[in-house]
Amino acid sequence: MKTLVKKKVQVQVDSNLANEASQIFSELGMTPTTAINMFYKRVVAEGGLPFDAKLTQHEKASLSLANAVKLLPVQKVRSKDEYNRWVEEDD
Repeated sequence: MKTLVKKKVQVQVDSNLANEASQIFSELGMTPTTAINMFYKRVVAEGGLPFDAKLTQHEKASLSLANAVKLLPVQKVRSKDEYNRWVEEDD
């Protein structure tokens, strides 16, 4: 009989993400450990990630917006008077 040797895997995950996922796992009647074991088994069975690693349309749009915002000129305002002059300027 083959002895099953276990290895502890530690990862850091955003706490909100971990909490939300744990709630879903619980509803499905499993623990995070069970879910991670299932994921690893699918990776081995498929020889890669068991899903497409790509951005959703929403994620792509957010990334495009973030990149566009970086190109906007930024005016630093150090005082109330500078702010008032800046607001009153004609473009």
